[in-house]
Amino acid sequence: MQSWVRLTAIFAGLGVVGWVAYSYFNPPPESNPIVAEEGANGVVVLPWQTVGNYEEPNLGWVHRQFWMVQPMRLSHGERLGKQALKCETNSTASILTRTTDIEVGDYPLLVWDWLIDYPISSALDEATEEGDDHPARLILKMEDREGGEYTFEIIWSNQKYEPGDYKYIGDFAHYVANGLDENAGVWQHQEVNLMEVYRDIYGRDDFPILKSIGIFCDSDNTGSRSIAYFSDVEMQAR
Repeated sequence: MQSWVRLTAIFAGLGVVGWVAYSYFNPPPESNPIVAEEGANGVVVLPWQTVGNYEEPNLGWVHRQFWMVQPMRLSHGERLGKQALKCETNSTASILTRTTDIEVGDYPLLVWDWLIDYPISSALDEATEEGDDHPARLILKMEDREGGEYTFEIIWSNQKYEPGDYKYIGDFAHYVANGLDENAGVWQHQEVNLMEVYRDIYGRDDFPILKSIGIFCDSDNTGSRSIAYFSDVEMQAR
């Protein structure tokens, strides 16, 4: 659900789009980024216990909401033996983002567990903007050494895509890590090489810096609902 794209068409004449696009991609300057400790083999990039209030989270966290769209409902608890963040939508969408400052070349592996309790059910094609909802996404923003920005998503596919596929809405890339209804209902362990995805999408051979990562759950385009859980999201050395 690239809501900011849809908003461009709807609100261009109202001057809202610039603010939405800016706040979507740019955290506040006092962002308190997560950094890797020297010599560490890994770093937790989404430490749920530090969020605080989900509506007004602690420094370093931003709960990004979309114009005229209600946010996802967030809570923390246990699901099938794991402590996890629960993300529930009902024709709603938002992004919970954590600022970071991590060398992707040093920590190229993104590793996490997720469980989809209620997948997106819709006749709309997820390859289109109208059907672009997913029960669970990770949205990552990277920067090169010159300050160039590169944003993409890692998604749970609804029906159309297999793990390892790429989905594009316009020129915006989504890497499919898992998906399909038959994989729902149980914890799935994932490992994605971010350097490989970065090079596949952008054709670059430099080593970027991860500037933010967020949980993004949405069902507003399709008017459906979803429930997803995330646990143990971290970056690891090879």
